[in-house]
Amino acid sequence: VLIGSLSGGQQKRVSIGVELLTKPGLFFLDEPTSGLDPGTETALMHLMRRLADRGRTIILITHATKNVLLADKVVFLARGGFLTWFGPPEAALTYFDPFRSERERLSGPMEFDQIYALLEDASKGTPQQWAARYQEDAAYREYIVNPLHGKSKAEAPERPNIKAATRRNTSSLRQLMILSSRNIKILIRDRSSLALMLAAAPLIGLLDFVLSSVLGPDLFGFNDGDVTDIVITLFLLVVYGVLVGALSQMREFVKEGEIYRRERLVSLKIFPYVLSKVWVAALFALYQTAAYTIIRYLAFDMPGGVMEVILIYVTLGLATMTGMMLGLFASAISPNANTAPLFVILLILPQIVLGGALVQLPDYVTAPIPTRWAFQAIMGITGVGSDIAADVCWTLSEELRMAMTIEDKLSNNCNCMGTNALRESSCNTPGVGGFYVAAIDESPPADPPPPPERPENPVIPEPPEQPADESDQVAVAEYLTALQEYQVLVEGIRSDSEAAFTEYEAELSLYQAQVVAHQQELVEWRIARQSAVLPAEGMIALIVEDYSWTFVDKDSPERYFRFVATAWAAQIAIILTLLVVILIVQKQKDIH
Repeated sequence: VLIGSLSGGQQKRVSIGVELLTKPGLFFLDEPTSGLDPGTETALMHLMRRLADRGRTIILITHATKNVLLADKVVFLARGGFLTWFGPPEAALTYFDPFRSERERLSGPMEFDQIYALLEDASKGTPQQWAARYQEDAAYREYIVNPLHGKSKAEAPERPNIKAATRRNTSSLRQLMILSSRNIKILIRDRSSLALMLAAAPLIGLLDFVLSSVLGPDLFGFNDGDVTDIVITLFLLVVYGVLVGALSQMREFVKEGEIYRRERLVSLKIFPYVLSKVWVAALFALYQTAAYTIIRYLAFDMPGGVMEVILIYVTLGLATMTGMMLGLFASAISPNANTAPLFVILLILPQIVLGGALVQLPDYVTAPIPTRWAFQAIMGITGVGSDIAADVCWTLSEELRMAMTIEDKLSNNCNCMGTNALRESSCNTPGVGGFYVAAIDESPPADPPPPPERPENPVIPEPPEQPADESDQVAVAEYLTALQEYQVLVEGIRSDSEAAFTEYEAELSLYQAQVVAHQQELVEWRIARQSAVLPAEGMIALIVEDYSWTFVDKDSPERYFRFVATAWAAQIAIILTLLVVILIVQKQKDIH
């Protein structure tokens, strides 16, 4: 039965019962029987009597006088707080009876209700006069003066150690089981809150479909992907877990403040109490993480296989659990339920601003921030910068990188520089493939054919010699015939030489045109490659500058798993630190 459905009288009895669970040695009650039926009132007063008989001190204020005779002593106060009687209830009746009128005494024996009328009757005396009368009476000396001055401390009867005798020592495991069972029952009964907690993660996760419709599902694509969009969506995924986790747990401690204080008086141990909250929060973290992970893989084309799904689930689960612990911490330090959301805001905002995704900050600033480690691990698991991390060329100084030619980068096996940066098999960086041009994989233009060989200059033979005897007609005739033949030969040689040179000049002109065309094609080829490589390298340089701390070479299992394990260890350390702090804060709430 929920407390809110109880009547006023039932709630009062429940409150008294809760107090009695602590078995107090001194019990103050204000109007405990008001609103109760006569039977319940009598039962309650007899219960108080039994507790007093066991050595407890019961002090209660009441206007119901039916069962006053069960008390050891009764106090009557007049207006202004003046003491008009302290002593046994039977003696009070005897003391006040003489102040009644004759008619009142004849009407019946003295009752406690009539004492109220006497004290309110101005004709019987003022509050000061009633106090003076009591101080002059023997009862004052018997019940107040003598007990205060006539008995030494040693004569006082030894009171039993109620607290030690009644407190039971319940094991921590038993308390954990009881508290866990109670927490689960409370969750199940509060169906609206349970439904909201179960629906929160899927509803928030559905935002991924909105992002997918705007940004596109292929964020990790070599051609159409975008590292900036990847960073935003992955960081939002981490923020989902931390934020919803913190909000779902921000009232767990503060709503039970009074219950906690009472139960601490009956041997409630802090560690089982806190752990009962933590493990239930862990169950919700597992559920919420599953919702986020499933929806993320449905909305986006995530890289990797089953192993990546498991690693992302564990990483996001730790982030969500960290958010739960932040919510529990906010609840622990909140003085009331109204301030808990404010503390959550103060704790969550640094997770967003200092997480490393929005603003680049030094490691010593982001180290205590859970979102930084979760974001770093998920980026590494998705392999966004795996090939970049494996390329030692990106560890060189900017001056050296700028001085290297494309050929230098190829010869030095720079996987994410030069033309290799535009090959998916070499450097699978999202979005870089958009700069690809055909010239990247084309061979350079073929060299022109060799230049034509220049023909040699013609060799003119020596002319025939003139006859020594010009009078010799036969010799002169032979000479003229030979000279004529020589002239024909020379003319043929010259004609052939001119033809050869003409052909050479034509071939030379063609060669020169081919050389010019080759040079032009070579320049265009180089410009096309350079115009693709430079922006690709520029994009990678910006990515390296902003997010290189989230990159790890997945082809190196040792480095990869050490990278992920380090992020997990940091998250676990933060969770354990928050657990210790919560225990300390809860300890400070103890009532000594």
